[in-house]
Amino acid sequence: MMRLWSFLCTTIGSLLLGYCVAALVMPSLRILPAQILVENDQPSKGGDGIILLMGDAVDRAPHAADLLKTGYGKYIVFVETETDEMMKHGIKPREGQLVYAYLTRVLKVPADKIVFDREARVTSTQEEARALLKILDAHDLHKNILTTSWYHSSRAAWIFRKVMAENVPKDLSVKSFPSPQPIKWYEREKDFLNVYMEYLKWAYYYIRYDLLK
Repeated sequence: MMRLWSFLCTTIGSLLLGYCVAALVMPSLRILPAQILVENDQPSKGGDGIILLMGDAVDRAPHAADLLKTGYGKYIVFVETETDEMMKHGIKPREGQLVYAYLTRVLKVPADKIVFDREARVTSTQEEARALLKILDAHDLHKNILTTSWYHSSRAAWIFRKVMAENVPKDLSVKSFPSPQPIKWYEREKDFLNVYMEYLKWAYYYIRYDLLK
């Protein structure tokens, strides 16, 4: 498995390097690697739940809050992530708790508009999807929007579709509406690395949860 992972890292890195060279010659290609990762279903307003995935809260939480305030959903729904050693001892706050504080204190989202499972301890997007779908079903939230970072949106939507195919009520729907994609993503180190890492994660998830299933 380590050899395969090393091969994937090298291959994807080489492809991105080749893209960089090509993009110098053809500027129109510069947006393509990021654009491929984006899945936006452009859902209509009037939904029930706004699913907020953990990770990159500064990018995702404001987008979720904006969707709530503009009428795309009635509640922001999210779950707590896994706990590391420092969190267990109260040295470092849990991610979900930080997001809750960010939403209520900074983004001024009313607490009664948040459905937060503090007891969950999800370790991956797949576990997160399963936990969130159970919450949506339990709270009768049928029409939902999936909110995450632009670079994470296609993989997140793919994971939700796979989990929903297992055992989810047919009247429950989830449509992707990620944060806006920056046009010049390649100019910021963070965005460039996020794109590179997302291609690696796509390869890992496809092998782990599809080919080796």
